[in-house]
Amino acid sequence: MTISLEGVTAVLVTAYRDGTEHVDADTITEVAARTASGGVPVLTALGNTAEVQQLEVSERHTVLRAVAAGAQDATLLAGVTGSMRSILHEAETAKHLGYHAIMVHEPSDPFGDEVGLVDFYTQLAERSVLPVVLYLRTTRLDARHIAEVIAPSNVVAVKYARKDLHTLSDVMGRTEPGACTWINGLAESQVPAFAGVGVQSFTSGIANARPDMALAVHRAVLDGDLTTLAQLLADYAGPVEAVRAERGGRYNVSVIKQLLRWQGVETGGVRPPHSELSEAAVAKLDTVRAYGRESVTA
Repeated sequence: MTISLEGVTAVLVTAYRDGTEHVDADTITEVAARTASGGVPVLTALGNTAEVQQLEVSERHTVLRAVAAGAQDATLLAGVTGSMRSILHEAETAKHLGYHAIMVHEPSDPFGDEVGLVDFYTQLAERSVLPVVLYLRTTRLDARHIAEVIAPSNVVAVKYARKDLHTLSDVMGRTEPGACTWINGLAESQVPAFAGVGVQSFTSGIANARPDMALAVHRAVLDGDLTTLAQLLADYAGPVEAVRAERGGRYNVSVIKQLLRWQGVETGGVRPPHSELSEAAVAKLDTVRAYGRESVTA
């Protein structure tokens, strides 16, 4: 099955109402529709930006349905996590809802070495009813083992969220060109570094609120326009990502929800261990608030 995963992949937030008491399906659909109509080609439901680990199974299904309802012509990825059986069941649910692939979060089980992880991913890829995108953050897998886990034909892409790009370059050298789509899983701030090893596609939380900004970054890297790329990162994406990354990523989600709030879309609060923005964090983020759409190179 051929799936287009090149370009910007938006990782969508989960909207709540009554603080964080209830998942707000209508607003999730609105955010998905705004992002898709803004030109972002790939939408991910239930990524880390969706607080997937803090959602009940029924809430996850609500999110999957809500994103699918607003997706328009975008490629859809369903984030999945948990036991092997639960992931396979979620894959069936996602397929029924029209998703094109599952994005597999790393196993939450703290035990197991690289051999166990290879076995887990390989068995999952062989049994999944949908193509698989692997979300790699762990450093337990070296280049040889990563090459093993992407070998099954049902593994169509890797969201690489590690900063050891020498390992990524090594893996890419071990695999056939075009056999797997490589995606920078560390967002806009790492676009220049990943472009240096030939990876121009990336995930974006910013695209929830400013799809134009994410697409401008991608356009600049495709064009090799380093001046525009540096300006976009310095003026907008860099400051946003810096606040998101503070203190172990405590503001990873609340920053995106604040950007949406400034766009007139209320998506509620965040559930612990995520944190609401402090006054100091809001002040830092406020420096990008006036960065209007006219500032983005057409």
